[in-house]
Amino acid sequence: MKKAVALIQLFILLLVLVPTVSFSQSKGKRPGLEPEDAEEHFRHNNFIMALKVYKELYKKDKTNVDYNHKIALCYLNTNINKKEAIPYLEFITKQAKYDTEILYDLGRAYHYANRFDEAIKIFTQYKTKDGGSKAAEKADREIQMCNNGKELVKFPVKVTFENLKDLNSEYPDYYPFTTSNESFLVFTSRRKGNVGASALEVDGYYSSDIYMSSVKGGAFSKPKNMGTGVNGQFDEQCVGLAPDGTSMIVYIDNITDVGNLYLSKFDKEKFLRPAKLPDVINEGFETAGSFSPDGNIFFFASDRAGTIGETDIFMVRKLPTGNWAVPQPITAINTPYREDFPFMASDGKTLYFSSEGHSSMGGFDLFKTVLNEETNTWSAPKNLGYPINDSQDNRSISFTKDNKFGYISACREGGMGDLDIYRINFDEMNPRYTVVVGKVGSSDSLSTKSMNSVITITDSHTSKRTGSYTPMPGSGNYVMALAPGKYIMNVESPGFKPYESTLQILDLGSFQPEMTLNIALSPK
Repeated sequence: MKKAVALIQLFILLLVLVPTVSFSQSKGKRPGLEPEDAEEHFRHNNFIMALKVYKELYKKDKTNVDYNHKIALCYLNTNINKKEAIPYLEFITKQAKYDTEILYDLGRAYHYANRFDEAIKIFTQYKTKDGGSKAAEKADREIQMCNNGKELVKFPVKVTFENLKDLNSEYPDYYPFTTSNESFLVFTSRRKGNVGASALEVDGYYSSDIYMSSVKGGAFSKPKNMGTGVNGQFDEQCVGLAPDGTSMIVYIDNITDVGNLYLSKFDKEKFLRPAKLPDVINEGFETAGSFSPDGNIFFFASDRAGTIGETDIFMVRKLPTGNWAVPQPITAINTPYREDFPFMASDGKTLYFSSEGHSSMGGFDLFKTVLNEETNTWSAPKNLGYPINDSQDNRSISFTKDNKFGYISACREGGMGDLDIYRINFDEMNPRYTVVVGKVGSSDSLSTKSMNSVITITDSHTSKRTGSYTPMPGSGNYVMALAPGKYIMNVESPGFKPYESTLQILDLGSFQPEMTLNIALSPK
């Protein structure tokens, strides 16, 4: 009986799958490279495969308006390089007749390229040609974001970006969250080899799993899939992490239970199976959440009744009984647009979140608001600025305790192919450094009498000299400040053999503000 049921289930599964994977195989045609194949991929939002097929078709017919438009739309709907859509759309607008929506798409492409004035001009044309109220509303919103972008790029924030290449892959890697002391990082990935990723999904990506990377020797270790204890056959995403790393908020899309948040506790160096949060939190469609440092307040995004936009930010307090009170919207930050990914900083007052409203320069931008504990009010949201935000979606951010470093996912020039995880240095003018102190002496007795030593430090990566230091005559004591990195230390002193060693200044969770290093020179 079980065998018969299994055969029936397999037969039904094949009936479902065959239409979505069928390709043209007519005589003289290349399987999978015909217009109907491209349309099949495009219809299922598999823009990656659709783009490949359409570009092959385009090579044979570059004047085909539909091919040009579909290639452009594929670029606009992937994280490859949205600016690549521009020449295809410009070609169409040079034709005698074309659909008015082409102008809207071209405006979006200019917007993504930060060509704000050109985008505004095209959006204005789009409004005039369409003449409808919906088109005008849509275009006016785009124009407002372009104007926001024009102002934000005038005053860029002084930050630097580090692509965490040891964590990233050619697939989407996103939603990074770190502990306040950077001891480990968790993130979501749609890479090959995931628990539920034996085959590509209909959109051309593998299902999403949650990964973890610990800090060892001042660097992130190779990320590991959290395994079947956390990940399953469907989509799991990390959407929040407690500052101390003791718990993680998980979003699970398992077809029958969509739009709910789960809590995974950390125990014995691993996260446990996620448990669904109470119904008072999971009332509508919830997307992300964050606990306050003491765990007594939970911030989350939801589309429940009472929202003024598609999703709003809510907060809920834990009662003395251990139950949760009725969630309240944070009206000071919610807009008619979508808000998402609240992240409460370690100070318990600064709330970071993403929003399509306020002064967004395109899609979701990252903002912060600060709680006034005396008046119990939140400050007006402040945009984190360009280039932290750009014209694409900037969805989530997490910070270290000292706010020197933040973690985001983004598509940037020189990336690894899709969304990548970046570490942002927010304090470039006053970087993190380790103070190295010690004494230079003789290996006989560490005597420093009559020694005249010189210490030279060279960056082992760039081979550039970063500093030269002279120990104090008589005592041999020295002090130097070095940023995290790997260095070559050379010490020379008359009458002694040259000394050379490698000096590693650790970063991340292994960072040390001070270290002692005594150097013993051997007489010639």
